[in-house]
Amino acid sequence: MALWYYEDYIPHYRLGLEIKETLFLGNSPYQKIQVIDSYLYGKVLLLDDIVQTTEKDEFMYHEMLIHPALLTHPQPEKILIVGGGDGGASREVLKHPVKKVKLVDIDAAVIEVSRKYLPKLGNWNDRRLEVLVEDAVKYLALSDEIYDVIVMDSTDPLPSGTAEPLFSKDFFQSAYDHLSDNGVLVSQIEPPFFQPEREQRHWESLKMFPLVKIYWGLVPTYPGGIWTYMIASKGRDPETSFKKLLFSTRYYTPEIHRAAFVLPPFMQERLSKKL
Repeated sequence: MALWYYEDYIPHYRLGLEIKETLFLGNSPYQKIQVIDSYLYGKVLLLDDIVQTTEKDEFMYHEMLIHPALLTHPQPEKILIVGGGDGGASREVLKHPVKKVKLVDIDAAVIEVSRKYLPKLGNWNDRRLEVLVEDAVKYLALSDEIYDVIVMDSTDPLPSGTAEPLFSKDFFQSAYDHLSDNGVLVSQIEPPFFQPEREQRHWESLKMFPLVKIYWGLVPTYPGGIWTYMIASKGRDPETSFKKLLFSTRYYTPEIHRAAFVLPPFMQERLSKKL
């Protein structure tokens, strides 16, 4: 008899994957953690029964989360990753000639499980990477460090969830205050189809930045298959001012970068109402 995993993302929408076996199932103080081995997507990390990443398509998400921001900043040296316990975001950041990367994730268990069951996802042995198991809200509040790029790679901002405080206006103001003059912040904001109110909340929370833009990319295992990101810059325009890519990628290209900021009319219409 076939074994299936189902993710009930929102009412009336369900994602299903046929699985070979469950490799890990446990609970941390913050969330349920599960790793399954699926037929189509390889190993899959789930947090609170929601797909976070898969071996098959994780590169599509992580490359689009990281490279537009890192290539927009003229010379990124210090990077902060909020969340990112699976290691994929830091792996992509470390492909750039940065000097220091801090990864701040509240859940040590996510890091431990990812390193054990998804070892190829991260580049944990790079000396430029420092991993801190802390609450990112408190960390920034107590820190006086300045970063060139801040990457938001947390779980979804569900009501009363662990990540909810990370999407508040106060936290984004704190992030703004910890960015250098040409600083860039990037965050995933989920699919454009189902919950536009989250996009609206992000937009309102980032008004302290002089330049905020939305771009998109494909992630087959995420609801709807299209994922959106919001990038906020103190300096350069990420749509037009980005540096040459100096290493090979599997999804991101300069052409993809330009195309990602071309939004379909239904998204442009929503965006025009925010301006």
